[in-house]
Amino acid sequence: MQRLYFRVLAWLFVALAGSTVASAQGFDNANLRGAITIPDTPMIVNVAIELEQITAVDQKSENYGAVATIRMEWADPKLAFDPAEAGGDLMVLDVDAYVDLARESGSIVPSFSIHNQQGNRWIQNELVVINPDGQTRYLEKSSVTLQAPYFNFTRYPFDRQVFFYEIVSHFPDTVVQFKPDNDMSGLGSLLGEEEWILYNPEMVISEARGLSGQPSPKAALKFEGRRHTQYYLTRIFLPLLVLVAVSWSVFFLDGYRKRAEVAGANLLVFVAFNWVISDELPKLGYLTFLDFILQWMFVVTGLLVVFNVFLSRLKANGREDVAITLDWYLFRWVYPIGYMGIVAFGIWQYLLRQ
Repeated sequence: MQRLYFRVLAWLFVALAGSTVASAQGFDNANLRGAITIPDTPMIVNVAIELEQITAVDQKSENYGAVATIRMEWADPKLAFDPAEAGGDLMVLDVDAYVDLARESGSIVPSFSIHNQQGNRWIQNELVVINPDGQTRYLEKSSVTLQAPYFNFTRYPFDRQVFFYEIVSHFPDTVVQFKPDNDMSGLGSLLGEEEWILYNPEMVISEARGLSGQPSPKAALKFEGRRHTQYYLTRIFLPLLVLVAVSWSVFFLDGYRKRAEVAGANLLVFVAFNWVISDELPKLGYLTFLDFILQWMFVVTGLLVVFNVFLSRLKANGREDVAITLDWYLFRWVYPIGYMGIVAFGIWQYLLRQ
């Protein structure tokens, strides 16, 4: 029944609000000045946040763009009216008209701000609907860029990130309290985000320091995301595996100088990979799993160049038997086993322990 009612409101929402209005006021920008009466008990406001689109996830700036619908519902007997006098069963208002009505009746407008908002919030549609008994509903569809400060890239590209869409009441929790509406909250079916798999949406109620400096209720839509790892397996790890295999196969051939040339060419490839990865992430103060693998591949490849030059010098000085012995143990056995050990340590340190 509740979903059907909200569908009717959504139809009114679109029909009456009209086309997109980028400069709409919203509860955070409306003129809320005026006298109010503090209630004896806090006003209970049901809050629902439904994320409809993800316009972008900018992991370098640690934010994401979202198009969401915010629904709020509360009871305000001061706004009750007679349907016969009003000429209808519902009173449908824009934000400014509702604020004027609430100011006249001395009611509290449960205004809020987007806690992790960056830049402007562009409100496409908004609507306030009041029942004859004073039951009030606010609906808003808007787009905004949201900060994602909880990103942790240690396991990158096998990391799992936590996203939040947070709203904070302008009033302390002694005046307004939030209650989650999980039935109307969640993630839309067509988010439009290809890189991430988003799942496990949950409404979370907590506290934050509001504009008054006192603890204010905070409602947040929390959800998690993981990457489509097939891209990284085929575009990064598979080429790296081929490079390692080619480097190892070359060591079964004679000619130490030729080996050094191949290893030197691989160094340039690893430098290119480092540039690509560094352009995708912010300048972190820690290594990611992929950083660890690339850095050790770079170090090992550099050592291969040095060792092959050293073996070439041994051969030139008439100590070819020593060069052959070192070549057999170091390159043909220590090289592959060492690589497997490095990868195993990286998986244990970065993926299993985190």
